Amino acid sequence: MRYRFLCFAAIATAVVCWANPEPPQTPTQSQKSAAKAIFALDEKWSAAAHGHDLAATLSYYSDDAVVLAPNAPIAKTKKEIKDVWVGMTASNASVSWKCTKVEVSKSLDMAYSYGTYDLSIKDGDKTITDKGKFVEIWKKQKDGKWKCSVDAFNSDLPAG
Repeated sequence: MRYRFLCFAAIATAVVCWANPEPPQTPTQSQKSAAKAIFALDEKWSAAAHGHDLAATLSYYSDDAVVLAPNAPIAKTKKEIKDVWVGMTASNASVSWKCTKVEVSKSLDMAYSYGTYDLSIKDGDKTITDKGKFVEIWKKQKDGKWKCSVDAFNSDLPAG
């Protein structure tokens, strides 16, 4: 009898938890402040890339950053990440992006953001354009600054 009661109690608890999941948490003021800071950083980062400033563009990455660009292996080193950006910050290119969401962890040491990008590259008389989306993972560094540690982006254009 006791065994049945314990089984019933366990099942009832599971059903109640499943039927009434924990409500989403409202971000704290600290999380909101951190998200606002990341929005601002991302806006400056986009401006640096749009302004063809390769060094400034690369400065937003953490030392252990990786870039997951489309149709390419994971860029894991500073040189590989630079190689990803050389073409997109060249004088014949224009790249910019707009962050639409930032969510910061409760511990205030990690965050993610996502949004959309626009890219165009002039190739002789032809201009190649692309629109797509991105996701970034941000980590707070030992010095208190936020840096991007994972940067992934891909095109909205159909494959082909």
